[in-house]
Amino acid sequence: MDLTPTVLHEIRSPIGDAQVIEWTWPTPMDVTVCETRHMLEMSLPPLSTDGAGCFPEVAPNRFNFVGGMFLRPAGLALRARSTGGRIQVVRCVVDPQRYAEVVEREFAWSERNLRACLDLRSDVLKLLFQRLRLELAAPGLGSAALAEAYMTALMVEAARVVADPREPRAEGRLAAWQHRRIGERLAEDRISPTVRELAELCGVSPRHLLRLYRNLTGESVIAQIARAQADRARRLLADSDLPIKEIAARLGFSSPGSFSTAFRRATGVSPRDFRQRRGGD
Repeated sequence: MDLTPTVLHEIRSPIGDAQVIEWTWPTPMDVTVCETRHMLEMSLPPLSTDGAGCFPEVAPNRFNFVGGMFLRPAGLALRARSTGGRIQVVRCVVDPQRYAEVVEREFAWSERNLRACLDLRSDVLKLLFQRLRLELAAPGLGSAALAEAYMTALMVEAARVVADPREPRAEGRLAAWQHRRIGERLAEDRISPTVRELAELCGVSPRHLLRLYRNLTGESVIAQIARAQADRARRLLADSDLPIKEIAARLGFSSPGSFSTAFRRATGVSPRDFRQRRGGD
């Protein structure tokens, strides 16, 4: 897949390049890229997409939600998943040394800081990006100087957000891609996931996932895990001759007794009685 974007508007300055760019990805994508310069970006709805990202060299397979504004640090591989489509972004492309000079700080990229990079939350950043976009679309007198000023302010504000990341607000609902990813994981033929595992797949904290999932579906994600677990237990009991002890282990239970208790709670009968009844059908 060609990852080279189309540059729609551009202003170059000594501090870096300000651009409005566009990609078209006809299918969902899963790619890993490593930039040589910092990419400070804001997607432009409705030409945006749902996505998630992780940094394989720091936290492999620990995906986080990619928000409307994000920073892709230079020199760090980023694995990105996206639903694809036509996407437009306004961005600042800056040399890492120049960035460090402007913000007067060298970042040691911890996992916590990198999570913040993928979902920058700041009204100041949003306003600055919007003003930069307007200048790029309709440049006028002193555009280069004004674009450079906006870029400087964007770099400083982004650095502040990354240096002091905050837990995202638990408002809203689970995104479609997050709900789909939970469903895919629950359908896998392996040990049932924990809430923490599902939260990491969705790029949020376990507490945040519980609220977002309930806001979308009206029920707890814990109840959904238990229901998926019970459905799989029914299939294994009905369609296989596996011992109940092995079925319990496959589903992630610590003992046959704990499996039997959970199964009886979900179905009203014990695993042994369920199998016997199915055998008599």
